[in-house]
Amino acid sequence: MQSQPSKPRHGGTRQGAGRKAAYGEPTKTVRVPFSLMPVVERYLDAMKRTPVGVARAAGLRPIATLRAATAVPTLGRRVRAGRPTSGDDYPEDLIDLGKHLVRDPSNTFVMKVHGWSMRDAGIADGDELVIDRGVAAEDGRIVIADIDGELTVKRLRRTATGWMLQASNPEFADVHVGGENDLHIWGVVTRVLRAV
Repeated sequence: MQSQPSKPRHGGTRQGAGRKAAYGEPTKTVRVPFSLMPVVERYLDAMKRTPVGVARAAGLRPIATLRAATAVPTLGRRVRAGRPTSGDDYPEDLIDLGKHLVRDPSNTFVMKVHGWSMRDAGIADGDELVIDRGVAAEDGRIVIADIDGELTVKRLRRTATGWMLQASNPEFADVHVGGENDLHIWGVVTRVLRAV
């Protein structure tokens, strides 16, 4: 008598099998050069820790790690903000704007500002902020903070009772961080970009 073939134990669809969705949306397989694997892995790891809706709503926009150098000339003189002076016609040096603005591309992103709570720190509604996750969030630095699920840009201050997120506009209240608050610092603001 011939025995019935046993049911295969591999392949096919099984409930709960397969890779779990780590990003809250479908994924796609892509080819990445070996030299860029650490950069891509760090970026994806950071995105896993950042809820997709929060990132999109906040205008989270990463800065490309690979970019062509954008070199512009620097003139050998300073420009006065008072009486006019003659300028030099010959460049003294070239500056790569990417390197000038970004310390570490794998830890840097850009966010657009909505509101005026940091007006007196030179941050206006519509400005874009360059934020570095690799810079220490120390007392006095301007940071992007997630407090109880809400993102804000404020100056981080240590007080006698703990931490405070300080506004730079008297029309806005400071945020005192208590034990019941959930505070996460996304990064430190290193540059303010503004179109004139």
